[in-house]
Amino acid sequence: MQVRVDLFAKAKELAGGKTFITVTLEKEGEGISGESLFGLVCAAEPALKPLAGSAFLAINDEYVTPDQVVTLKAGDDVAVIPPISGG
Repeated sequence: MQVRVDLFAKAKELAGGKTFITVTLEKEGEGISGESLFGLVCAAEPALKPLAGSAFLAINDEYVTPDQVVTLKAGDDVAVIPPISGG
């Protein structure tokens, strides 16, 4: 199953301006941890590896923790949310 992963801010910058990438999952409806999903994201776009440990993943507008197991289905909205800085 193909999943579109939207990239914002620093993630977009690191990926050379791409606004999204596509990640391939073995099967629809199979559980995957947030950490494993981020690993697939980094495999699809190695330039995102520096964000490991600091960026968040969101699925359907909800943050996913590294140890949280999620079940993705076609049409789910996945995004890489890099750390936000400011004052």
